[in-house]
Amino acid sequence: MNLNRHYVSGYIKTNKHLMKNILLSSLLVLACIVSEAQTVAVVDFMKVSGNNQDAYLAVEKQWKNLHQSRVESGQILAWQLFAVRGSGTSSSYNFATVTIYPNFAQTETSFTDADFKKAFGPNSAEFLKKTVASRDLIYSQTYQLQVGIHSDSPDKYLVINSIHTDNVEKYINMEKTGYMPIHEQAKKAGQRNSWGIWTRWPNEDNNVQAVAVDGYSKFSDINSGDYNDLMGKVMASKKAGEVYDMIDQISKTDAIRTIVKSEIWDLLDVTKPKM
Repeated sequence: MNLNRHYVSGYIKTNKHLMKNILLSSLLVLACIVSEAQTVAVVDFMKVSGNNQDAYLAVEKQWKNLHQSRVESGQILAWQLFAVRGSGTSSSYNFATVTIYPNFAQTETSFTDADFKKAFGPNSAEFLKKTVASRDLIYSQTYQLQVGIHSDSPDKYLVINSIHTDNVEKYINMEKTGYMPIHEQAKKAGQRNSWGIWTRWPNEDNNVQAVAVDGYSKFSDINSGDYNDLMGKVMASKKAGEVYDMIDQISKTDAIRTIVKSEIWDLLDVTKPKM
């Protein structure tokens, strides 16, 4: 998403005559900040030494059995394991696990002794020691989905853009009104798999308030979208007032948000959907 926004800005600059032909709309659409059944992701950031990665991946493979049981029981929606592309010895983390919950209350759901014994057998205590030895859990973060485009198939690659904004509500509205139609068109064209804006809370600092997450099935799709073509198709399908709102929000991008950092994550493993 954010990697290609210069195409959008260029489109606006080279098509200023469109603005003159667009009628002013009445009110901007306000984004909904709170949802009764809001999807929540808990992300655990892991640091694994280079000579310990095989052991760590083997441990996570066993943990997947427990996570799959939690999916089947309805405690979680999914669990995913990612490698952080481009990480090195000086990186604070190089792997991440993502657990998706149907709502915030479900994040309090804990494992029971029966869960451990079912997944790991009678030697569950030894397995927990092996888990701790395989990696360092650097920290955990909780994110709540505010707006997004869902996909039935797992994302093989994620582009994670960490966002700083002084007004979360305005930022979400900008993404929903200005950029979401373009991402929807890109999905129709097979250029992306999913997209979502997740707010970070609880927030231990004030550096990052949200993440914009772009999901792809192919690595080559990450930076190959023709935004001029996508935007032209979106505008052709909308009313004049909707086009005005869209361009108005896109023009405010730099004033509303700053991209703190961008990362590419590779999917390594994932649970199966509930049967």
